[in-house]
Amino acid sequence: MRLQQRAAAIPMAWRQLPSLHKALVIAAVVLFSFVALMRSDTVDVVHDRWDRITQAGLKVGLKAEGPIAGGIPIRIMFIGASVTLGDRSTGEVGYRKQIRDWIVSRGNRVNAVGANRYGDFEDNDVQAFGAQPIKPTLDRAREIVPATQPNLILVNAGSSDCFQEDNWGAGHVYRDMHDLIEFLLLESPRATIVMSTIVTCPWAGTEQCVKGANAQIRQVATDLIREGKPIALAEMHFDQGLPNRPNLTDIGPDDMHPTDRGYFLMGDIFMEKVREVDRKGWLQPPVQNGVPADGDTERVGKNTETVGEEAGGKGPESPEVLEVPDGTSTRKRHGAVHSGWRRSEVVI
Repeated sequence: MRLQQRAAAIPMAWRQLPSLHKALVIAAVVLFSFVALMRSDTVDVVHDRWDRITQAGLKVGLKAEGPIAGGIPIRIMFIGASVTLGDRSTGEVGYRKQIRDWIVSRGNRVNAVGANRYGDFEDNDVQAFGAQPIKPTLDRAREIVPATQPNLILVNAGSSDCFQEDNWGAGHVYRDMHDLIEFLLLESPRATIVMSTIVTCPWAGTEQCVKGANAQIRQVATDLIREGKPIALAEMHFDQGLPNRPNLTDIGPDDMHPTDRGYFLMGDIFMEKVREVDRKGWLQPPVQNGVPADGDTERVGKNTETVGEEAGGKGPESPEVLEVPDGTSTRKRHGAVHSGWRRSEVVI
């Protein structure tokens, strides 16, 4: 009874309030609602927002696109330095897991290949090493690409040349990048390559180098595309006037690496270029060399199916473990044993 009386008294009390007080109450309610709405969209980009956006995409028809290139296995290699690794991102996954999850959601089996492992997810093989300029990137690619032969390669390299400008700089970016891409096409002839420019930097001097490097990267892509090579360019710098590119607010507190949002934008740009090369029909099935078709199930030991020496071939039940030539890490075998590698007993 008392509760009903109090409820009935609320409208009367509201009518008796001065107009100023009513306005303040309404403003407080509106402000609270706005803050609650904003907070609901600031969830973790890597673990939550990507899932939400993926589900939203499925609802508007992304699923209707179907598998990429008719569902062929995608043997993907991410090449670069610390930005490619995803340094300073949540889970150290950067844009790699985002892209991999998206391809899997399309219906393709995916195996990421590379001589390094980095990031909080199963199939985290990557051909990237921190602070690595373009020329050493080529030197290290020589050790792994002939054995793995990816059919999709995403390259983001050149930032380390600019952050180590005293020793490297932008002066040789065209030559070094051209040499890298030509090598990849030669040693992995079924590969389609998505090159990318590099993201902005808050440091004025370094940003000048970034813009110089990007101009040369664009020229490499232009020249190779004119030659009919299966190359696409993913534009990562906002200075070209394209929407949804990482800008200065998307660079983290170290002034070098993107924030989670910045990495997410990079992944989205790469994904659009994968769609583009798929529409052009460039993607080919990977070479049959014993590399497992699915990197997730390979890693947890649940799958022995490979893209074998013969169609339908099976891989070893216990994949060999090899150490990369510089001795810094060990990894499961991906493809044929490369000359100079030695066997190791454990996986790190």
